[in-house]
Amino acid sequence: MDIDVILDQAKLLLDQGRPRDAEAKLRVFLQQEPDSHLALSLLARCYYALKDFDKGIATIREAIRRNPDESFYHYLQGFGYYQLDKLEQAKADLHTAIQLNPWVAEYYGLLAFCLFGEKNFAATLEKANEGLAIDASSLTCLNARSMALNKLKRTDEAMATMQDALSQDPDSEFTHATIGWNLLERGKHKEAAHHFREALRINPVMTSAQSGLKEALKSKVPPYKWLLQYSFWVNNKGKGLKTAMPIILYVSIRVLLGFSRQTNSDWLVGLIVCLYLLFVVGSWTMNSIANFFLLFHPDGKYALTKTESTAAVLVVTAMIIGFALLGTDMLAHPPQPWDSVVFGAGLICISLALPLGELDYPIKFRKGGKRNLFSALVAGGGLLALLLGILFPEQALTIMGVYAAGFLIYNWSGVLRY
Repeated sequence: MDIDVILDQAKLLLDQGRPRDAEAKLRVFLQQEPDSHLALSLLARCYYALKDFDKGIATIREAIRRNPDESFYHYLQGFGYYQLDKLEQAKADLHTAIQLNPWVAEYYGLLAFCLFGEKNFAATLEKANEGLAIDASSLTCLNARSMALNKLKRTDEAMATMQDALSQDPDSEFTHATIGWNLLERGKHKEAAHHFREALRINPVMTSAQSGLKEALKSKVPPYKWLLQYSFWVNNKGKGLKTAMPIILYVSIRVLLGFSRQTNSDWLVGLIVCLYLLFVVGSWTMNSIANFFLLFHPDGKYALTKTESTAAVLVVTAMIIGFALLGTDMLAHPPQPWDSVVFGAGLICISLALPLGELDYPIKFRKGGKRNLFSALVAGGGLLALLLGILFPEQALTIMGVYAAGFLIYNWSGVLRY
């Protein structure tokens, strides 16, 4: 067989969405033509299609070594780094690709997405517009432009851009997913769900559309919708504010409490504490609570993973038991319920909602990562504190206090982990 025919077959298989078959053909080709940079670039694309971005980058690097002046190879390497969230390296490769060939709109589009990932929305819009000046029909640039406009609160222009993208390709799952996320950020979860469903109709395994549909369905639960909007707002402000926000909230509450005590406003103190605790507990558990409601939704129950559905049941169960214990003890000891072991047990049950909601199921201690390990240790510590409290009631409050200290360390370390 003519060796060039093998290469053509590999291209066709890759275009047909059969990367493993294409990889096999390319390996046969490379045995006879090991220096073919074109075959190496196709092999890198196969690895990308198989989600093995590290191997894809290593392969395209070999193609660049053989032909450093091919702009598309630098673009492919930048694409791999973008998928790994290594945005600085991705931008460097994309700048090189643009220097070698400044007339490819796709290069500007991916560069715009890198800038978007860095929360540089003005620069994202600029690069997307540069790409559209070259090719007004570029879906990548149109989507990047719409996303940037949405973040810049130029929502009418954002939706007009998305309509342009849909007119270019009504069956683009990428465009439908982008519209869905834009609408979701604006609080229009019903319209967003429609576009996510369209994206999944076209590509049933599109992960961003699957995630978006779950978020849209969960937004039917008003508290979750409010927390999601808060999350969008914090994320748009950058990683610094996201890390600092829990500390800012805590300090603000302390200041308000100090002012309330000085003015002898006991009712205001109670209100502030209740609202703060409601916000904190809600931020821990609202995702799992919303997932629990999805278990009874005709679409949602199929969208949840094993981990999400298991966590939802465990979190809701822990909270029901916890609030039941608190309520029972408050009725039995109305003056000072917090001095009771039952009250402490109720608080522990409620606190378990945090680690139970962060665990991966089935639990894997060795391969689950640090987050999984810490969550499992805290959950186990809470259950152990409950057991020891039953076995040694006289030391129960001390045991629960030790657990509470460990839980606070775990909770505040989360501010730094994420």
